[in-house]
Amino acid sequence: LLIETPVINQVIFNNLLCIDPLVLNVKVVLLVTIISCLLVSFNYIKNEKLSLFEYNIVILISVMGLICFVSAYDFVSFYLAVELQSLCFYILASFKKDSAFSTESGIKYFILGALSSGFLLFGMSLIYGAIGSTNFEVILKSLALVDYNEFFSDSCVCRVVMGSVFILISILFKLTAAPFHMWAPDVYEGAPTSISIIFAAVPKLAFFVILLKIFYVLF
Repeated sequence: LLIETPVINQVIFNNLLCIDPLVLNVKVVLLVTIISCLLVSFNYIKNEKLSLFEYNIVILISVMGLICFVSAYDFVSFYLAVELQSLCFYILASFKKDSAFSTESGIKYFILGALSSGFLLFGMSLIYGAIGSTNFEVILKSLALVDYNEFFSDSCVCRVVMGSVFILISILFKLTAAPFHMWAPDVYEGAPTSISIIFAAVPKLAFFVILLKIFYVLF
């Protein structure tokens, strides 16, 4: 239903997810990218003895989180999808259990990812407190009614602006964009090489698309 459907420009699951041409194309690219990453890492997985059944299961769950993530039409589904894929990535970063570097990578990723999630949740709570809804469509309609001539005198709009800043910080952290990129070298170096390939390629596209959806369409 989320990947191949004749229905486009529709919202589903009680307005939590949306289906549109951009989302469908991004899902196809995500799936092709993850399949390519897995194909080029077969020899590495065999040589490093990482060919465990949990490996593929965790990767598939993370991909499901990314697919729901790019389809998000509400901050609730957006946050839950982010946390689903993030938790899978924390596990994958420390999947090489006999390596101290891999364990350190997973711990660093978990701690800094939790900090990023805190910024994201705080920004969403500010927007919810100002608008009274987490749905993208309701937020968009509410912001369209604001008189921007009194921009800084309206406390609700200021809270939306502050909330969007916190959300932007969180997304830039996930994208490893400067100046929120300092964690990336340690995590990428410590994680198994096959996982670093996925970290570097797959989630970046999803977070870039959600960045466009939130700050070009919504705000």
